[in-house]
Amino acid sequence: FDPEALLDSMARQQVTFTSLVPTHYIMMLGLSPAVKARHDVSSMRKLMISSAPARRDTKLAILEHFRNSQLYELYGSTEAGWVTLLRPDEQLTHLGSVGREWTGSGPVRLLDSEGRDVPDGEVGELHSRTPYAFDGYWRNPEKTAEALRADGYCSVGDLALRDGEGYLHLVDRKSNMIISGGENVYPSEVEEVVGRCPGVKDVAVIGLPHDKWGEAVHAVIVIHPDATLNED
Repeated sequence: FDPEALLDSMARQQVTFTSLVPTHYIMMLGLSPAVKARHDVSSMRKLMISSAPARRDTKLAILEHFRNSQLYELYGSTEAGWVTLLRPDEQLTHLGSVGREWTGSGPVRLLDSEGRDVPDGEVGELHSRTPYAFDGYWRNPEKTAEALRADGYCSVGDLALRDGEGYLHLVDRKSNMIISGGENVYPSEVEEVVGRCPGVKDVAVIGLPHDKWGEAVHAVIVIHPDATLNED
């Protein structure tokens, strides 16, 4: 992926819409101000961001650079199709959310490990019911049963919580969760905090084996070319 080539195409062809994943936007926005200024993206009217959690600082930077465009955030999966949508007028008032249910889908259910619905504000495994959901994994009945354990609902192992207004907030993949000293640590929450530090271009948080805590929280960081950062 060549981020400047995409900006050049947008400018030359007067592109009005594109759909990208957060990494694409991070790479484009990480270009130097001089490079970005060479490409007029004022024709852009609608942008979609999807396929991975988008940090708040990333979305704010998108809105700053593509000033004439509206931003939509879509949450879904290959297995379930489109599940939720955060609309342009909700971006600033509900930063950190992936929106609410998509037209034509059933209500999202957030279930605990026993299959019970969790109350608003608590983390549960996200189960959706959409017209686009798959029938199962090819020749893998065990994984299919795990994904479709709630009758008529599909899960890909994402953890989320619902706020008092019905907006869903992704927490992380269940398989990504770090257990340190008996506490659940969600990498995406740590990434959100580290990503706010000036100079940080991208960050991934993982768990490393630790003799005392079981797992230790470890961040891998990419900084902007002109930035100087140390561990502190």
